[in-house]
Amino acid sequence: MRHLSIALLALALGCGPAPTLPPGSFDPIEVGVIAPLTGTLGTDGPGWVNAAELAALEINAAGGPLDGRPIELVVVDDETNPALAAGLAQDLVDRGVVAIVGGAASSVSLEVARVATPAGIPQISCCSTSDLLTTFNENIPDDAERYFFRTSPPDSLQSVVVAIAAEDLACTRLAILHLDDGYGEPFGVGIEQAFEARGGTVAVRVPFADERPSYMSEVARIRDAAPDCIAVVAFPVSGGTILRDWAALGGTPDVTWIGTDGVRAPGFVDEVGDPALLDGFYGTSPVTDPATPEYNDFHARYRAVFGAPPVPFSSNQYDAVALLGLAIARAESTEGAAIRDALVEVAAPPADRGVVRAGRLAEGLAEIRKGRDIDYVGATAVELIGPGESAGNYREIEFKDGKYETVKFR
Repeated sequence: MRHLSIALLALALGCGPAPTLPPGSFDPIEVGVIAPLTGTLGTDGPGWVNAAELAALEINAAGGPLDGRPIELVVVDDETNPALAAGLAQDLVDRGVVAIVGGAASSVSLEVARVATPAGIPQISCCSTSDLLTTFNENIPDDAERYFFRTSPPDSLQSVVVAIAAEDLACTRLAILHLDDGYGEPFGVGIEQAFEARGGTVAVRVPFADERPSYMSEVARIRDAAPDCIAVVAFPVSGGTILRDWAALGGTPDVTWIGTDGVRAPGFVDEVGDPALLDGFYGTSPVTDPATPEYNDFHARYRAVFGAPPVPFSSNQYDAVALLGLAIARAESTEGAAIRDALVEVAAPPADRGVVRAGRLAEGLAEIRKGRDIDYVGATAVELIGPGESAGNYREIEFKDGKYETVKFR
């Protein structure tokens, strides 16, 4: 039997004219997702979209953030290209999305923020860690005008972790290779400052452009500075090329490598090619898979739905959409400022509020509908510690036999 419209059904039952509902009562709530489905981070981008969809599925299964109105994700590919970001963000704003999730690369997120913030559209990034985004928010003097949030911690914290790791590895002369962009430049400077503050010497700091066919000139500068350790801030493709070029370069000293979160992605091992080049390669990264019930629940549900384990930062992406759904319910509105204010209320509330955990979003929505305050405990550490900033925590890793193992938590 086909479904009848409310009006036809009422007439068929002899009930007279059907009641009129306000326009848009059942319209979906559109949330933009700017993700790298291609380009440098294209290997992980689809996994981040999956994580966003998982959170949206949970919210919609519970009736949506506003009764009868589900979340609808509008996904666009940024190609890991900041030159495209502003145009994509403007298209989403013009379309009428109530919030934007993304980007992943910090240089993309910064361009998105320059569009979303003036438009009064909340933005949450799962993976952008650059300190330039902290500065972007801090340069807005009024808290009420800040619309950028992230569920991963800033690089100012990881820079110190890299310096501590280098100290633990007995590094005395550290060379730094970093991407010459909004992610790599402030990160490289932060590592230099943190290592020197601990009494170490930075032999040289060398920026480089992403995805060039060769980095022979850069690694030669590193070799000539005679370091005993090299910190590299790169993405998988450039990181792999750098290690291969170093191995092919003559006269290189015996060094210990320390990579950052950008090379933790699964594609890094494939880009390096020879697992032997990775033996003894250390790294640091925000903890995106903590040993908590909330993460374990997320991991199990992700695998059950998508048939594969989540990639790093998928949990942060899930938390971003979960927070948005809860904030829209809390605000009882799709207006940007109301959602922004509610984000703070559910992610950094007073300690006496009821806890709602990742994977239990239906319970959180039910509590909000009863007029109760909640504290979202995510699959990652999403408590806000500053303007839009997530607390987070870190791990040190070591690559062995082409795989990484956790050495220490920070």
